[in-house]
Amino acid sequence: MMSTDLPNQEINVSDLLLYVNCPRRVYFVNRGFELFSEVNASRLERIILKELSLNYPEIVKECSLNADNLHKELEHSLAKVCTDLPLLFPRELAGVTKEIFEEGKARARAKLPEIASNLLGALEEFGKESMLAALTPVKTEPFLSSERLNLKGVPSKLVCFEGAQVPSILRPGSCPEQGVWASDRIHIAAFVLLLEAENGKEVPFAFVEYVSFGLLRRVAVRSSDRREVLKICREVEKIKAGLMPERKEEKLCKECNFSEHCVSESSLMSKFF
Repeated sequence: MMSTDLPNQEINVSDLLLYVNCPRRVYFVNRGFELFSEVNASRLERIILKELSLNYPEIVKECSLNADNLHKELEHSLAKVCTDLPLLFPRELAGVTKEIFEEGKARARAKLPEIASNLLGALEEFGKESMLAALTPVKTEPFLSSERLNLKGVPSKLVCFEGAQVPSILRPGSCPEQGVWASDRIHIAAFVLLLEAENGKEVPFAFVEYVSFGLLRRVAVRSSDRREVLKICREVEKIKAGLMPERKEEKLCKECNFSEHCVSESSLMSKFF
């Protein structure tokens, strides 16, 4: 018989991202299934570039506005990040071979010219002072929670920009030509709601940093974004209480770690009960 104490489970912002990707992922992760089976070179590249982006403020502050100098500083910082990585992520990197590590490192290094070019372009357009304000954390990975929202989460950082303390998230992977991806808009809107609940002040905007490209996007959070976050929260509550979402056939289903378990509802129920 299914447990009756699940409805009171607090929702994590990461649950909202799972839901946007596929509602059934919330179901499986909530029941102890592993989201990632192993760290491959592609995932390692993303981890490296996220860590590298935390050094952008120091690099921007110290470096002259020169593409060659900026690239050299990024190279130097990348080397330090790769040295520290096993100390920062011992569990995630425990099974990573030297070959995979070197491939991930090489893939990250290949992105440096584009990152340097985009950072330099932003510096020239907005100026060093504005860039430093948008990149420099006043708090790194702060824990935010709201009993009213039944929601908790940890943004990458909080920055102080134009007199307002706003959340900023670091996103690996691809970047849209303009604006931010819909899932990133949901992601950042959730943190805006949490920060408003904690500080009691309106948060008018936020930042999404696409670390594989060195691009920083300012996001004005709309009422529709807030509405979507609240809607997804309610759906996630139902799933955590035991609801099995309908299966949706998507192009990424074959690559999903849960594909062998994600069958018809009647078949899935027979696996668990």
